[in-house]
Amino acid sequence: MKLKYLILLFTAVFFANTSFAQMSPPDFNAVEAAGLIKYDSDKVIKKLKIQKDSVKTLVSKYIQTYNQEIDNLIFIHGNSLKELENEFDRNVKIAFQNRDRSQMDGVKAKIKQTIPPIRYEVNEFEKALNERLAQILTEKENKKWLKYQKSKKPSNGNF
Repeated sequence: MKLKYLILLFTAVFFANTSFAQMSPPDFNAVEAAGLIKYDSDKVIKKLKIQKDSVKTLVSKYIQTYNQEIDNLIFIHGNSLKELENEFDRNVKIAFQNRDRSQMDGVKAKIKQTIPPIRYEVNEFEKALNERLAQILTEKENKKWLKYQKSKKPSNGNF
């Protein structure tokens, strides 16, 4: 009986050690970190349970306008965000190989320099969208919209 527990203990310790040794580097998506999220108007209308056709068309129009603005931001900042992701991935691999986190300091500083201005622009577009939607949606629909919008936003992490 003790032998079974001893074998079980050794296998648990072995698998625990191997899983820590094979940790994968963290993923970084600069587009998500910047908050560049587009909304599907059909899903939004369905989620908010909007009944009036006039309100449906306006919601769809406002979301399409917002998505176009986000597309413009992606077009403008796409190269710098892609470079940021590549640099992050490169430095994470080096940091994992060397087991030296100081390698990431330069990338973190660059992320903190690049992402917040883009995030500010996105927030301005979201405020405009929320103001437009608040004018046409009922209070209940607007609360659902804000809840849906919050659920779509990724957590920002340390950046």
